[in-house]
Amino acid sequence: MKLRFPGAVLLLTLSVTLALPDFGSVVATGIESPTCELIGVGVYRIDFQASPDAGPIEVFASSRSDRIDSAKPLLTIRKAPAEVSISGHTGRIYFHLKPASGATRVVSVRRLPLEGAKNFRDLGGYRTSDGHYVRWGQVYRSNHLVNLTAKDSEYLGSLGIRLVCDVRSDGERARAPDHWTGNAPEFLAVPIGSNLFSAPTPDDLKRRAVAINAETKDSMRAYDYAIEYAGQYAKILKRIAAGDLPVVEHCTAGKDRTGVFSAILLTALGVPRDTVIQDYMLSNQYLLAADTIETTTADLQRAFGLAEAPDISIVKTIMTAKPETLEATLDKIDKTYGSFGNYLRDALKLSDFELTNIRQRLLEP
Repeated sequence: MKLRFPGAVLLLTLSVTLALPDFGSVVATGIESPTCELIGVGVYRIDFQASPDAGPIEVFASSRSDRIDSAKPLLTIRKAPAEVSISGHTGRIYFHLKPASGATRVVSVRRLPLEGAKNFRDLGGYRTSDGHYVRWGQVYRSNHLVNLTAKDSEYLGSLGIRLVCDVRSDGERARAPDHWTGNAPEFLAVPIGSNLFSAPTPDDLKRRAVAINAETKDSMRAYDYAIEYAGQYAKILKRIAAGDLPVVEHCTAGKDRTGVFSAILLTALGVPRDTVIQDYMLSNQYLLAADTIETTTADLQRAFGLAEAPDISIVKTIMTAKPETLEATLDKIDKTYGSFGNYLRDALKLSDFELTNIRQRLLEP
């Protein structure tokens, strides 16, 4: 089905100045590292790095990440960043950016505009060390899906999601079951994290916050999930290798257990560690912002079965993602197994065939 924009209004807003990109980090021709942000109702801000000979960039809007729906571009960008305003369409849009010289790049919003899941985001669009890009619209990470609205379910239904992997404990799922109306995908329980099988008390949360505040960079604890529950993460990765896509992986907040999953997958695809850390840190932006902190607090109250909402200061302490934590986790993997490649083979038990399938399914050529 082709994407149509009835009564569409296209506006192009050019910035007065354009920062020169570091072309040592991009290819010789074309565009690299495109980003897309929804900044208003139907208004998107598109940015990218471009080589001098990239020329004008034609922008196509499509309902698919793997093909262009229309024969004519919406507009041509001659200087980035630019704003594109589209009215009359409510589904997800992928922008295909076609330079005069170089490969066409695809970009979309990273966080999906859902009412009931503020940390639901796409793992696509990240550049690997060898110049490939992770495909958009194939693997999503999220907080729990207990608050999805009918509108959310309709939106997600249009994405063709086939599998939802829930890594919460049995108790967490019982207290806050996922809610997906309409044509729901397969739900797979893959419990990770023994410390979450019983709900913590308010005093437990306070003690946890005190312990976190007492940590220093040198004493930062790594996540144990990556090693202790390697077999559980492997179940998800093997489903990806088998082609069960698009897929959603989620825990309660979409930060810790899900952060480890995302780091494992992106690293296996060849995404640089700095980028993996940046993806991990986005949870702070989506869960602790002024307009989402109250929702995050209510979610934790329900997830932990607390009679009263925890203090916001405790929520912020517990929910803040620190780069040192994921750094320590990846370092622990390397130290324990000798290399990340050994971890994939010896801990996750992924065969070369499965790893090849994962990369072929999730990386643009």
